[in-house]
Amino acid sequence: MNWIIVEPLKTCNNMKLNYKWLTSTIMATLFLFTACQKEEVVTYDSNESKVYFQVQNYATSSGTVGYTTQTSYSFVGAKESFTNVIFRGNIQLLGKVENYERKVRIIIDRENTTMTEGEDYEIDLDTVVIKAGENQAKIGVRFLRNASFRAQKEKLVLKLEPNENFTVLEKYKSVNTWSNTTADYLDGSRYTFIIDEVYSEPGSWTTLKAVNYFGAWNAVKYTFINNFFGFSLDDWIYINGAGSKITAGRMPYYALQLQKELQRRADDPELSPVLDEDGSYMQLPEPYQVDYSNVQQ
Repeated sequence: MNWIIVEPLKTCNNMKLNYKWLTSTIMATLFLFTACQKEEVVTYDSNESKVYFQVQNYATSSGTVGYTTQTSYSFVGAKESFTNVIFRGNIQLLGKVENYERKVRIIIDRENTTMTEGEDYEIDLDTVVIKAGENQAKIGVRFLRNASFRAQKEKLVLKLEPNENFTVLEKYKSVNTWSNTTADYLDGSRYTFIIDEVYSEPGSWTTLKAVNYFGAWNAVKYTFINNFFGFSLDDWIYINGAGSKITAGRMPYYALQLQKELQRRADDPELSPVLDEDGSYMQLPEPYQVDYSNVQQ
């Protein structure tokens, strides 16, 4: 609200003139206010401290900043040794910065979460605080790479709850420009992590007739082959060219090397045979079949 300060008027003529000016100004101000304020405006009580999830996801040269309350990640293409990844959710303070530490209450939104703690992720909800002199906090989550991410995208949803220190800002705009009428509103009380390792069969599997060398495509066999030979996802796209790792002419060689590796693991009593997607021993088509007769049960 803009306040208009009027000094005492000394003459009647001046009074009439200034009265007209004041009336016009007030009417113009009211017109602008009512014309622009068509959206719900979030009010803020300075005596109240609020917390909300917010991560910046873009910025423009004009000064516009965009925000999100979601992180998505896929393990697809990551090396076999890459067994986990850590992401952090950012908690912002709306209110007074204090000279003492304040605990933030966060829970798992079970209704919207599909992951299982201990199997898919690790988190410590009890140590999240906004430290003295600071206006934000972070919460880290370690996501554990496992087979469940290969079946579908999995979600972990964190939820802020009010406590003795803070209430929760549940709604705000996804940009810092309030005049942007097309921007979405974000739920400041929740932060969502979406993790997967969902593979799809590359078109080159058919082009190269890989079924004749490796057998039918599945995600487990595909990732084992990529890890063993050091293939990337791009290697399956850019085939049969100068400098390409994967070519039709090399397929028999790759099948033979894969057969030797599977056989080595099957014959060595200190190693375990490689299992396929259905839990059976990974097998190749003739003439590259693996002999599992020596496997000790």
